[in-house]
Amino acid sequence: MRKGLVAAVLAFAVFLAPAARGAEPPCAMEEATPVEIAAVGADLDLLTQDGRRIALAGLELPAEPFRARLRALLEARLAAGRLVFLSAPAAPDRWGRLAGGLYVEGEGGEAALVFLAETLLREGLARFRPDPAAFPCRNSLLAAEAEARRSGLGLWSAGEYVVVDAGRPDRLKGRKGMVVVEGVVTGIGEAGGSLYLNFGPKRWADFAVVIWKRNLETFEREGLRPHLLSGRRVRVRGLIDTVHGPRMELLAPAQMEIVGAP
Repeated sequence: MRKGLVAAVLAFAVFLAPAARGAEPPCAMEEATPVEIAAVGADLDLLTQDGRRIALAGLELPAEPFRARLRALLEARLAAGRLVFLSAPAAPDRWGRLAGGLYVEGEGGEAALVFLAETLLREGLARFRPDPAAFPCRNSLLAAEAEARRSGLGLWSAGEYVVVDAGRPDRLKGRKGMVVVEGVVTGIGEAGGSLYLNFGPKRWADFAVVIWKRNLETFEREGLRPHLLSGRRVRVRGLIDTVHGPRMELLAPAQMEIVGAP
């Protein structure tokens, strides 16, 4: 056990080496500490030897048949008794889970550690979910997801997970859970305390994105200026509200991507 811990610490030191040389540092949600995974739970939460429960932050986990493939990969990479590193807040969420990221040994004898969430996204076995805990890692996670999406890997080959064209609001009817929508913003509107990004001329019929004005500063701090996005192609993710027409409320910058050059 002690030998394994020493090896894991050395592996994590190698993982951090690029930052010491002045290169871009690896993504870490919080300070990483060693943890031993005992099992993969029925709901795909990870159970540790010391009784903690871990939820992988930044990931929306799929239904079957992709869920079975995801479980198999997790069990292979997190075999009971194997030491990995956990980067997560000290306080659990309301379900008693630690929401964070795991770093595991690379395959084939690689010394460096691998960010597990990136691996799952790159294999098309999950989609990026804009959890607050995953915000520091959003760029690397979105890049990994994009690789799988472009190649049509895993869940990206199934209709219920593919990106929905904002110009086809009929395809948003009946959608449950997180939906990814992409299209060109045709106009900007304001009403009360909200800013609207419209994707068509027909109010209540065409897709729209809603951002509370009080949250605009949060977007601007991340280089996003929603009020200047008319004519730009954007990709957004979140829940669809059909009560007031097909629309999506954005609460955080990680829910929005600007696609392509100005």
